[in-house]
Amino acid sequence: MRKLAFDITHLASRLPVDTPTGIDKVDLAFAQHFSRTGCDAVVHYGFLRPRFHRPELLAQLVTAGLSRWSQADTRGNGAFARVYRSLTNRKPNFDAVVGDADHQCAGGNGRRSRRLAQLGWRSSPGLGGIPSDALYLNVAQHAFEYPRFFKWLDNRPDIKTVFLVHDLLPLDYPEYFRSGYKDRFEQRTQTILDHASAIITTSHAVRDRLQREFSGRRRSIVPIHVEPLPSQLPSDMRFASQDSHLREQPYFVILGTIEPRKNHLLLLNVWRRIAEETDQPPRLVIVGNRGWENEQVVDILERSALVKPHVIECSGLDDVGLVRLLANSRGLLMPSFAEGYGLPIVEALTLGVPVVAADISVFDEVSQGRAVMRHPTDGPGWQSAIQELADLGTPLARSARDLAQGFRAPQWPTYFEGVNRFLATI
Repeated sequence: MRKLAFDITHLASRLPVDTPTGIDKVDLAFAQHFSRTGCDAVVHYGFLRPRFHRPELLAQLVTAGLSRWSQADTRGNGAFARVYRSLTNRKPNFDAVVGDADHQCAGGNGRRSRRLAQLGWRSSPGLGGIPSDALYLNVAQHAFEYPRFFKWLDNRPDIKTVFLVHDLLPLDYPEYFRSGYKDRFEQRTQTILDHASAIITTSHAVRDRLQREFSGRRRSIVPIHVEPLPSQLPSDMRFASQDSHLREQPYFVILGTIEPRKNHLLLLNVWRRIAEETDQPPRLVIVGNRGWENEQVVDILERSALVKPHVIECSGLDDVGLVRLLANSRGLLMPSFAEGYGLPIVEALTLGVPVVAADISVFDEVSQGRAVMRHPTDGPGWQSAIQELADLGTPLARSARDLAQGFRAPQWPTYFEGVNRFLATI
């Protein structure tokens, strides 16, 4: 394989963030892999131009990311404690202090130190260079709308550029994104078309969409490698996370930012109908921050007398708490209108948790056909599935659990073996 230059700009920019996104975790997983197996240079955009650093600095960045984003247990995690109490009317069986002052203070100091580290990366003059005939790997689609950060590649025709592309959704579904975002994403796509020697992606659905984009713009299609992402949750805790008090409570989880594309509104309307028709509806736990253009969803969450008592909002949950919450639930709900992958589906099925997902092609692919599928506008269909899964004795509940148990979970060692084999062909 050629010598490798790994871009850490996005990862460094996310250091001050307390709760990582899925892309943050993928970026960190790549950085951790290459800090172990070796890379030959580190690239960071800086304020005005790219800077090239010694590869030893990658390990420092990985340590900084792991120290915040990988947590060993749920002690002190007020977010999990609040959800647990809401579901069970009990304190969780660990010493968690909601709103603990020392914990809050430590978090503030940690954010300041990570912000300083981020500024250090951005202002560093750089100390190294990229070897001849190297691979330049960028896995975050970060700042692709700024062509100046990639001009240096025009002067290095010896370098082969590899991007990990998560999706092209803003081109196809601009209505689900902020106003003007499609124009920014057009420039991101242009950067990919201008510089990519090869592409890695996570689903055949995205690969096919990329090939159509290259063909539609009369560009030669570059090699595209599909490697499904593994779960980023600590699945070794699957059985240790069993909790009898949580298991007694019929509840479901939806995981992801509250935004129109994720289709939270469908679930809230389903819960309204269930609350009208039954005395004891199951609970819905929404794990994710509030995003954009979600005024109607927020109004229901904050003001609906029928829905509000049965819905719990939660953000800032650590991985261990999320595993515990998912592992004891009746199922994960994923009614999205469009996705490039669907990592929560993989995370739930890896834990053996049933999934009800929107009937879209990428979800059928990612779930290996082991999710209960419903059209994203079929409210009665979702209501029926939810109510059947809430009762563990129904045929659908039993078959959904059997489906989940048969999921062949992608694994990180196998994932990077596939990536490395692909990179070796470039």
